[in-house]
Amino acid sequence: MSPKPGSHIKSFRIFTIVLFVILLILGLFAVLHYFKFGFGIEESKRDYEEIIESKELRVVLATNPIDYFIYQGQPMGFQLEMLESFAKSKGLELVIKIENDAQKGVEMLLDRECDILAQGIINSLSQEAYVNYTLPIRSTRLVLVKHVPKNEDILNLKPDTDGNTTLKYIYVAKNQTDIKVLKTYLTEIIPNFYLVEIDSLSNEAIIKNVSEGIFDFTVVDYNIAKISESYWHNIDYSTDVSVSKNISWSLRPESKQLLDSVNFWLEDFLQSNDYRRLNLKYINNNKNLVDLESDFYSISTGKISEYDDKIRKYSKLINWDWRLVSSLIYEESRFNPDLVSWAGAYGLMQLMPVTFNTFKDPEKSGIDAQIYSGVKYIEFLDKKFLEQVPKQEDRIYFVLASYNIGPGHVEDAMRLAEKYKDDVSSWESVAFYLSNMSNAKYYKDPVVIHGYYPGIYAVSFAESIVKRYKHYQNVIPK
Repeated sequence: MSPKPGSHIKSFRIFTIVLFVILLILGLFAVLHYFKFGFGIEESKRDYEEIIESKELRVVLATNPIDYFIYQGQPMGFQLEMLESFAKSKGLELVIKIENDAQKGVEMLLDRECDILAQGIINSLSQEAYVNYTLPIRSTRLVLVKHVPKNEDILNLKPDTDGNTTLKYIYVAKNQTDIKVLKTYLTEIIPNFYLVEIDSLSNEAIIKNVSEGIFDFTVVDYNIAKISESYWHNIDYSTDVSVSKNISWSLRPESKQLLDSVNFWLEDFLQSNDYRRLNLKYINNNKNLVDLESDFYSISTGKISEYDDKIRKYSKLINWDWRLVSSLIYEESRFNPDLVSWAGAYGLMQLMPVTFNTFKDPEKSGIDAQIYSGVKYIEFLDKKFLEQVPKQEDRIYFVLASYNIGPGHVEDAMRLAEKYKDDVSSWESVAFYLSNMSNAKYYKDPVVIHGYYPGIYAVSFAESIVKRYKHYQNVIPK
């Protein structure tokens, strides 16, 4: 049967309409794709301008006895202090994440989880394709650490190059160095070896195992070996495994402005007295800055003070993180239960006698009584601000400032914030008025009940405790 006249024209029209609809859908999809992904790339870009706008500098650090650790409650470290100086110079808050694995650190950098990667690991040729290195912040070399029997004279030892073909096991922290390059160096020193990468032990812990004869060898940064030798004398680290190598900060290739800014700052800082002080303090110090076997070298033990268990116990009563309470105690007394201030405050939590007696438990005494009264006072202050400051992350600052100077002056600052139509529940807003409570414009205002007070000290007190608490969160298990 022949087709009806004009049917082919009708079919062509239908085909044209269908084709038009398909093209329209594809066009809309392309537009949506552009807006979703094209603009998304711009929005996710994070270079110097975006960092300044965000007011945060995000860094990844590794924990070790040089760059970042907590000792007797105090956050310390060569790179920590350098990064704090750089962030302060740019008016930025330093936000720290911890990652000891170099490969994972690079992934975090490229995924924009951080702006600067500062793990204290020797620059690697294999990583240069993925990151940009800043000017070197220091140099070091890798050394072979071996066990020395206690009664053997370390000065008479020689590198193991006598052609001994016994298989040597060399234990290294996982992803702490370029394994291929390391194997090349080791081949010239030890004829027959096997590298064992460990992801569950720090470099210091591996060295301790070598000193006890559990492990045969390890390879570490010379400076870490030098620190460790002060505590574990039966090790030898006289055999170099590499020439001097640079350690730098790593940045994303896209962060060209940040790279320029960091390098410009480093050019001056590396020539400064502050840099020389940090070198003497952490690297070229002939005295022991920290005791690696101390119960309160927190990388090894996870402890802050000898009162951790009691602080944990009583912090649970008020649903506060025990590490935050510990940071408060460090700020007040440095964990000295016998401390008495010029004003009469005493004990770990530096309570005035009237406050202690108000919140004490008659059945408790000594350290328990001090901590119990302190946390119950914190609970009292927390409830006082609960309605007006519902967000705990803000309320913590209100409570800490009140712990320092009493709630009256903080409430004065809140009344000023309300008068000037600022957010009463925002610590940033209230901190401004509290910091200026020594300014007659504010302390003479009719809404201020408690009058003059140098409230800037209370602001510094609260912010210092929270800053240290964030370091505790990085290093100390909950």
